Amino acid sequence: MIMEFVIFAWIGAIIMFTVTVSPTVFEVLDAQDAGRFLRAYFPRLFRIEMGVGGVVFALGLYALVISEPSAWLGMLIGAVVSVLAGINLFRVMPAVNTVADAMADSPSPETKKRFGLLHGLSVGLFGVNALMLIACAVLVEFSI
Repeated sequence: MIMEFVIFAWIGAIIMFTVTVSPTVFEVLDAQDAGRFLRAYFPRLFRIEMGVGGVVFALGLYALVISEPSAWLGMLIGAVVSVLAGINLFRVMPAVNTVADAMADSPSPETKKRFGLLHGLSVGLFGVNALMLIACAVLVEFSI
């Protein structure tokens, strides 16, 4: 029950960001201010995502200790979510920022392509984590 709450609270936060925050930032702020906001926001978002993965891992470990055989799945998914969020935070996001800075200075087609690839990778990691967490909640609910 607690694991599902944590997971769906996080999924709600992701949906809220996607539907409200992201479009509003680009409608209201100029490019420089939007960039400053997002550079402050995303590290927090990815750190929270790492924490969600850690909580799911810990709850899976607890369930394993009290003899729920399917609990290893929660542990595995929690660990993978934390690792992928860490990759996003410590590797992909700094690369995106570097390329975004280069694109602001000299918006060449190669730089734009590299930005698109890195941004797509970041969104992909975020999406994979969301799907894994939803699958985890469903599997836990049905004790598969």
